[in-house]
Amino acid sequence: MTDSKPATTRSVPFSITLLTLMALIVVPLASALLWLGWHAVDVLEQRSVNQRMTALDYAVATTLTDGLHTISSVGLTLAEAPSFQFAAGHEADDERRRQLVAVLGRHPAVAAAFVGYPDGHFLYAGRLSEFSAARRAEFAAPTADSIVVRTVDGEGEARRETWTIVGSSGAPRSRHDTYDPRKRPWYTEAEAKHAPVLTEPYRFAWSTEAGISAGLPMHGGGVIGFDFTLGTLSRLMGDYKITPNTIVLISMGTSDVLIETDPCKAGDEGCFPQDAAARQLLRKTVLEDSERGQRLTLDVVAAGRDYKIFVHSLPAALGRPLTIAAAVPVEELSADSRALVNRASILAGIAITLAALAVLVTSLLVARSTARLAAKTDRIRLLDFSDTAPVKSHITEILRLSNAIERMREALEVFGRYVSKDLVGQIMRSPDTAGLGGTRRDLTVMFTDIEGFSRISEAIEPELLTSRLSRYFEALGAAISGNRGMIDKYIGDSVMAFWNAPEPDPDHIANAVRAALQAADASRKLADKWRQRGRSPFRTRIGLHTGPALVGNVGARERINYTLVGAVANQASRLEGLNKIYGTDILASGEVAKPTVSRFVWRYIDRVVAAGTTEVLEIYEPLGEITTAGQHAQFLELWRTAHDAYDTGKFGPALTGFEAAQALRPDDAPCRTFIERCQQLIRDGLPEGWDGAWHFDRK
Repeated sequence: MTDSKPATTRSVPFSITLLTLMALIVVPLASALLWLGWHAVDVLEQRSVNQRMTALDYAVATTLTDGLHTISSVGLTLAEAPSFQFAAGHEADDERRRQLVAVLGRHPAVAAAFVGYPDGHFLYAGRLSEFSAARRAEFAAPTADSIVVRTVDGEGEARRETWTIVGSSGAPRSRHDTYDPRKRPWYTEAEAKHAPVLTEPYRFAWSTEAGISAGLPMHGGGVIGFDFTLGTLSRLMGDYKITPNTIVLISMGTSDVLIETDPCKAGDEGCFPQDAAARQLLRKTVLEDSERGQRLTLDVVAAGRDYKIFVHSLPAALGRPLTIAAAVPVEELSADSRALVNRASILAGIAITLAALAVLVTSLLVARSTARLAAKTDRIRLLDFSDTAPVKSHITEILRLSNAIERMREALEVFGRYVSKDLVGQIMRSPDTAGLGGTRRDLTVMFTDIEGFSRISEAIEPELLTSRLSRYFEALGAAISGNRGMIDKYIGDSVMAFWNAPEPDPDHIANAVRAALQAADASRKLADKWRQRGRSPFRTRIGLHTGPALVGNVGARERINYTLVGAVANQASRLEGLNKIYGTDILASGEVAKPTVSRFVWRYIDRVVAAGTTEVLEIYEPLGEITTAGQHAQFLELWRTAHDAYDTGKFGPALTGFEAAQALRPDDAPCRTFIERCQQLIRDGLPEGWDGAWHFDRK
């Protein structure tokens, strides 16, 4: 019969399983959320770029289109004024100068307002802040925010420039000048088209600053003009830069750039000073797009850096088509999204780490509880019920499982009192052994009984008797179980136990003898205790025999009992009964005594033929462990001498020997028995066929 082993299954710890499950759920979810966040930010950034480009379109359109139209309306109003007519002559110059200064006051974006006439006469009002420092020094202006009023008149060598500073009390100053308004683009184009015009960018004669001029022809002759410096529009576009290193420019449909933002300073944080390649590429793109006149978005690479180019075409301003373009570094364009994604990634990492730690701590707590439960059930499997501390947990399911295991432990502990732990262990290891049937093997059987139990039970209440029996059986059971014995059954006041089953025990005979000695000693101590308390003591009689028997499951399929079947049990019972004859506590057969003669002190008692049998049985009494041999040597020597004489039919010498032995131990019951028997045999004579065996007629 082989033990069945459970199939092994590969497994991983609960904490690793929970962490892996969390990773399979959280990591893809966090990645998806991060991607969605990045995509949303990217879309928002693209939308923000479009909004800023739209705002830039609107600002430029307001400045160059609405602003120019406003100035155009102002110029047309001035052109219709009588004081600005060519026919009004030089006498109207004071009014003209006043009106021009007033235009500067009402329109901050205008750098200068002026008027030129067919005879070369020229009036000018301009902001000195747009002039170079050298030119401002020539005019001897008190502050850079002053307005200079200039007049150019005369022909040839007599042509002179006269100027004054508005608000200054100084006298007008003059000098020779060759400036002729009739040769300037704003004058010639307006005269040629007979309509308001906007010049291409050029450098102003008075300030050397680049800019554009608007010219409005007058019906009586002459042109009213206004200057706009590129710096004014450049500052405007700088306010609408999408990122710090964005390049913005405005084209008027020619190869010249109208406005282009200045590069950042090399010392500024985050500056990309090497953007010449990007500027050149942006100019090229604007030139090509100006021919197509459409909106355009491109991804380009310039000097190893990625840029996104936006080109928008605006409605014409005073006949000039306008194009706004911007080159935005992609790394700056996506900087916010990258920063947000990085922060989100860090937060997600922190959240995942904290979640992992929380899951790890939780899993460890759960794993610790489940490990304790597993250890507890494993001990229960080994029929160890010593761990009575319940596993505590705040998790309902674990708490319910712990309570269920506790109830199971308590039930099995109670059940274990009915069934041998060795038997249960064998059944658990080999479930097929739970079927009906058994195996044949040598067993050592113990049978115990309480002397005079019927008389004792009649004098004691059942409840008290049951209590005392429980205490008595507990003492005997401890001796039996402590020496690897199995209690087969309790029969009233008797106990039947056996050794070498269900677990094999090569030393089963010695273990049974030792258990009998300990059981007898425990019974005597318990009897002394009860005797001191005035209670009737229990005296135990024990019989031991060893021999072959069939041991296994006997009974019906619905209810079975693990027991033995064989004559060995009957012999043990007979030996227990013989104690009444010889006054002994323990009697064992020769099959028990002879194999253990080197381990215990034995006294040969007699050769008997029990009632109902014909077999001669040698019976022995164990006196103690072999270590106590010195205590019994003298007594046993007298006993053996007397018994030898008795066996040979020399009852006189035998009587003398038994009396001598009794003198050493006056309370020895076997001595009294043999003294009485010798006296009877001396009186009756030697029985016929005497062989030393004593025959009993009744049990």
